[in-house]
Amino acid sequence: MKRNRSARGDAGTPARRLVRTLLTAVVGGILVATLAACSGGGAGAGDSGAGRSGIVEPGTASDSVTEATGAVGITETSEEGVDRELVTTGNATLAVDDPFDAAEQIADLVEEAGGRVEARDERAATDGEPGSASMTLRIPADRVSATLDALDELGEVRDRHVETVDVTGTAQDLDARIEALRTSTGRLLELMADAERTADLIQIEAELSSRQAELDSVVAERNRLSDEVAMSTLNVEIVAEGGPAAQARPGGFVGGLSAGWSALVITFNVVVMVLGAIIPWLAVAGVVLLVVVGIRRQLARNHPTLPPTAAPEPTPAD
Repeated sequence: MKRNRSARGDAGTPARRLVRTLLTAVVGGILVATLAACSGGGAGAGDSGAGRSGIVEPGTASDSVTEATGAVGITETSEEGVDRELVTTGNATLAVDDPFDAAEQIADLVEEAGGRVEARDERAATDGEPGSASMTLRIPADRVSATLDALDELGEVRDRHVETVDVTGTAQDLDARIEALRTSTGRLLELMADAERTADLIQIEAELSSRQAELDSVVAERNRLSDEVAMSTLNVEIVAEGGPAAQARPGGFVGGLSAGWSALVITFNVVVMVLGAIIPWLAVAGVVLLVVVGIRRQLARNHPTLPPTAAPEPTPAD
């Protein structure tokens, strides 16, 4: 019995190996066929895509990528090519022999440059202070440097300062808001023309009034900004040559000492001026006080005060 089992077991082992080999071969064949089918389908899809690309009209597929790339390039170029809007402001101090005559020459100079004098203040000379003048000039943006150079011919330019601020972003934002508000206003006008009910008409009119007011405000702000860009502002202080404002001020300890002494002198002058204004009132008050005291003394002499009577002493009880 043991030999028969051994024989069957020995005989069954090759059979099992054969079955496993066949199964492995079948499974492997299926996998290979599946992979081949997938590869063929992918290739077919690629071929079909190639076929479609062969009949695609210009402007699609690869051309779309070209257009997209070109669009990006155009955007970047337009961003770089945007005209920058700059607001220029400046300050300058001009030392001359005659501030009034220099102010007249500066006014003529600005008018020739295409600008205007927006403000002008002239101060006549006093006992302790020479004459001076100050002007606020609006000059075309491209003539600021030329105007400052022309000031050098009138006198000595000191404390020159010019500042430029880029407001391109603000201008673009205002332009976008104006365009949006105009579009919205146009749509509201169309809705108003088509409105059939009175309630709708009233509501549209209210909204239209609000949008129109906002549009007018934004347009006014944009016009103001455009004016600041087109016409630069230059503040010129005109002082007499050799005057306190025209002299260079030392810095450091000496400058601080000079400033402190000037402040002390100014404070002393103010105190003296205040005392000078108060002393006449103090004199009048003193006279009034003397009159009141004299009247009280005269009344006291005419009506002497009686001495107080002593209270009677209590009698002792029996």
